[in-house]
This record gives sequence, C-alpha cells and structure tokens, in this order.
Amino acid sequence: MKKFKVTLSGNVYYAEVEKVSNALYKVKVDDKVVEVEVEEEVIKSVKGVPSYRPESVDLGQKVVKAMLPGTIIKILVSPGDEVKAGETLLILEAMKMENEIVSPSSGKVKEVRVSEGQRVETGDVLVVLE
Repeated sequence: MKKFKVTLSGNVYYAEVEKVSNALYKVKVDDKVVEVEVEEEVIKSVKGVPSYRPESVDLGQKVVKAMLPGTIIKILVSPGDEVKAGETLLILEAMKMENEIVSPSSGKVKEVRVSEGQRVETGDVLVVLE
C-alpha cells in the first residue's frame, strides 16, 4: 500500500492506494474506500498547472471546491452557520457513491454556491467560508 499527500484545487487530502489487480486499485481517503478501475495510465505528474481561483472570493476566505464531478444531492449548511473542521457541509454523488464534502477548517459559512440536484465539475466552488 502506498500513501500519498494530494493537493487538489487547493485542498489537501491524504490517500492510501492499494493495487488489487492490473487495472483495479482501492483508494482510501478520510476513512472512505473506493475502488478505482484504471483503463490507461496517461499522466505521470502535473506541474505548473495554475489552480482555479475565482475572482469573486476575497483572499481572507476559504473555499470548498468539488474534488470530482458529480451531482449535489444534499446541502447540510446555510449562510451564517458556524461549522467545525471536518463537519459535513454537503453530499456529492459521484460514480454511484455518496461523498461527504467536509469543512477544511472551523469558520462561518458565507455562501453556498450550489443547490440540490445541481451538477458540478472538478474545481467548482461549492461553499465559501470566512
């Protein structure tokens, strides 16, 4: 099993990856395990790619972005809510699995930029914290 620190759209994740077969891997992130089927290895590394940063977010705020494309199925917070680090903000359905999107830090919800049933892409801003 290999361990990785992955930075995706400014968010840091710790992943454990176990190769099950030639094309199948088990990936564990934040105590959630998903099986990933790899058809073809295309990218060895990505460097120098500018990260997406919306102009409408002030520098003192934190954004929570979609780490993969999917559909928002449940929103658990509203503007003005106080949240703690690790608290679930919303549920994103991707690849037939429900993924809890959690707060990276404690703070106050300034904006919820998505609605239930909305399709999102990787890097889309979901929630803005202050």
